[in-house]
Amino acid sequence: MRAQRLAMLPAVLAVLVLPAALVEARAADFYSGKTLTMIVGFAPGGGVDTTARVVARHLVRFIPGEPGLIVQNMEGAAGLVAMNYVDKRVAADGLTVAMPGRSWYVEGALKGPGVAFDVDKLTYVGSPGGVNSALYVRTATGIENLAALKSSPKALTFGTLGATTPTAMVPALLAADGYPVKLISGYVSTARVLLALEQGELDGFWTAEDSFARRHDLLDKNLVTPILQARPHLPGVPLLSDVAPPNRRPLLMLLEAPENFGLPLVGPADIPAERASILRQAFLAMAADPDYQAEATQAGEPVGSPIDGAQLQVMIGELAKAATPDIGAAYRRLGSAK
Repeated sequence: MRAQRLAMLPAVLAVLVLPAALVEARAADFYSGKTLTMIVGFAPGGGVDTTARVVARHLVRFIPGEPGLIVQNMEGAAGLVAMNYVDKRVAADGLTVAMPGRSWYVEGALKGPGVAFDVDKLTYVGSPGGVNSALYVRTATGIENLAALKSSPKALTFGTLGATTPTAMVPALLAADGYPVKLISGYVSTARVLLALEQGELDGFWTAEDSFARRHDLLDKNLVTPILQARPHLPGVPLLSDVAPPNRRPLLMLLEAPENFGLPLVGPADIPAERASILRQAFLAMAADPDYQAEATQAGEPVGSPIDGAQLQVMIGELAKAATPDIGAAYRRLGSAK
């Protein structure tokens, strides 16, 4: 009997492997000769655009059939314009994905104004991983730490990418707690804010560390100094969670979501499960690829701890549960700060 079972083993294994092989073959048949479109929610030159282009270039190498690639920038409303377009105007066929930005899913969880999509029903492909953000100030201001900022007799101006993006919300939180901070809006990309910092038009900026991928000279020349951070990455720099007063801490899950989620790659709702699985597998294979990791590291992107689409789906659900009416109202008050 044991010999008979051993003799049958190759056939059993073949049956188990066949479905996966068939799925990959069908995916190759579908994607071969076609083009994958990557929609980016911010203007060229910033951290979101840099990450999206690195991911896009390498992702297509791991999709069976190796489709061509088009990257399309669709800036506006901190990624909401891009995400609304993907949800309402794009066919759910697996040929269009998006990297809208760092905060659109918070607005989606809050069901904020301008949100035309259901954040729970989108197709999440993956994220390169969590990131660290920090509050950077121009070294020329003489502000060397958070205490110096709070005691400054002069208000410091901080650039933002939109009232409800982390670039505004964290400085607004500080302003509400007595820090002399003034928000300046109207910037459409981190690249433009960094240029304004360099030219002395702004005093500070809360942003992800990878925003300096193309402007590392600002750090190398000590033109900016980090004085607050979201994660314990920069030695000697205090954490946002440690300086936020107790009554503000329920907000932190929303405010720190961009650091935890990173930059999600997402598609419209109802992409066929088979194609969604292929995209997710391709994303994870890409994340483990040495060539991708080398370019991602050079661009300042996280490597080594990607978040798969299924996990992102769970995280989105938890974020939506945390976005209670009371927390949402507090978040809105911060977003309306000037």
